[in-house]
Amino acid sequence: MRQAWRVIRANHPELIEDVADGKRFVWLGSGISLEQVPDVVELIARVLRFLRDQAASGEADAEHHRTALLEILDEHLPTERARYENDRGNWEPAGLDHLRDKYSRVLGVGVEGKPTDYLLIDGAGLPELYGDPDLGPGPTHRLLAMLISEGVVTHLASGNWDTLVEKALLEISATDSLLDVYVDVDDPRTARGHAEIAKFHGCAGLARTDPDRYRDKIIATTAQISKLHGDNSYAHMTDHLRDLTTRMRSLVLGLSVQDSDLLAIFRSAASRSPWKWESNHPAYLFAEPFVSPSQRDVLEVAYGEDFGRERTSIVRRSAIGAYAGPVVAAILIEVLAAKLGVAIQRHQGLPGGFESQLKLGIRRFVLRVVAAFGGDEGSLADFLLTGYSDFLRTYLGSTAVGEASYLPFARGTTNTLATDISVIGMGIDRLAIAIGLLGFGEDRGRWRAALVDEQKGSRIMVSRTRNATGPTLVVVRGAREAVATMTSDDWVSGHGNMVLLQMELGGVSSTRSPGGRIGRGRGARSRRQLMWDDISDSVHSLEELMVRFETGVAL
Repeated sequence: MRQAWRVIRANHPELIEDVADGKRFVWLGSGISLEQVPDVVELIARVLRFLRDQAASGEADAEHHRTALLEILDEHLPTERARYENDRGNWEPAGLDHLRDKYSRVLGVGVEGKPTDYLLIDGAGLPELYGDPDLGPGPTHRLLAMLISEGVVTHLASGNWDTLVEKALLEISATDSLLDVYVDVDDPRTARGHAEIAKFHGCAGLARTDPDRYRDKIIATTAQISKLHGDNSYAHMTDHLRDLTTRMRSLVLGLSVQDSDLLAIFRSAASRSPWKWESNHPAYLFAEPFVSPSQRDVLEVAYGEDFGRERTSIVRRSAIGAYAGPVVAAILIEVLAAKLGVAIQRHQGLPGGFESQLKLGIRRFVLRVVAAFGGDEGSLADFLLTGYSDFLRTYLGSTAVGEASYLPFARGTTNTLATDISVIGMGIDRLAIAIGLLGFGEDRGRWRAALVDEQKGSRIMVSRTRNATGPTLVVVRGAREAVATMTSDDWVSGHGNMVLLQMELGGVSSTRSPGGRIGRGRGARSRRQLMWDDISDSVHSLEELMVRFETGVAL
């Protein structure tokens, strides 16, 4: 992720702004699920084994299955036919890797007297294979789900049959109300989510649980793909994708765009209202090191005459330079930083000159996160689900945030946060200021902020230097959250000094004086309560504010 973050910051800052403001249409392909779902080679192997077994079954249609099997072997696996003929009952298909890009043709072979999707559904068992409830999402799915939860990715299109994005969002949010799945023409009529994923090649999960409605929506064979453009029963999906492609710039993640139906959609969108080529703001960005030939076809039909004039620049600038997982991770970090910056701007209690300095503090923590998790998207996702969310949960209070394991900083785009009254009402502006102050002080060498435990991000040790010890800081919004912290085990009986920074006014009634000391002798522990308004009142410079903070936490 570290390299993707550098590339995006240097070459595509407009992508960060677009996503943060909800202005990118996200396309998903098999590249985001390679390590989580069975490869299409396994799908082909299942078809071949199915045909082998049915051909040897002795049933009336056995010969029809044998004919279909031989058709596949003769066309795609000629060296396998002899092996099959020598041991028809036990033959095991081999050497299938070269069929990975030809799966749609292999799966399109028909069996006499059977439905056209017979091998796909009954033979390969695609709904059970890709809709298996035991399949679990990977880091990229979780990071995408976080962007959806943040409210900045609201329109997605997926060529994947699996349900891993949906599962990831359900896992992190504890609700199925954030994302609508659109496959059937009637699906949008019952929509209720904040975001929508259009699964233009069908959904294995829905085909497994509701086959009468969704079985015939599974698209995999060459014939199925080729007939979609111009098919009235599919026009609702084509129109939907075309309209979004026309209205929004696209971010393509793990999608090769090899299928003819997709190229037709991009061509149709361009014929209505083509995007002009802007080298500093490409309308189509691919999360790839380089643009592939099939992706280049998209650029050619999308940009029309501009492509002929600017071919080299378009092809070079349309590849982000990194794959989907690292790109999504880098974007998420920058989206959170952008939201923190907007929240700082919303606060009215500090002199205007503080804004840029506090934003520098945010950038300091961005660098820390990239340094810590830049080599592993999985560890970043884990941290956001544990330490980061614990920090927000402690600040906002568990009763305010519910059961979600991932807490969005503030749901909505940067544009909506600029006017959303909940930013002030929930104290999000003050939270952003606290983070900015901690980061700015560290950037200036005044202190070092570090988590006591990565799993518990609400406990921040503030010390003078990297290897020194210092008090543990807990930042909370108001009195209710302060009480919750002051009744926690580590506050009541933990060792070491602790400071509670309360960002909003409100008295706390406690049997223990948070400004005093608890315990006696060598094991004595200091507990302090620090009110933000006390240290920020009538402050004239950030230097003065840092001095007051240092005094308050007893650095």
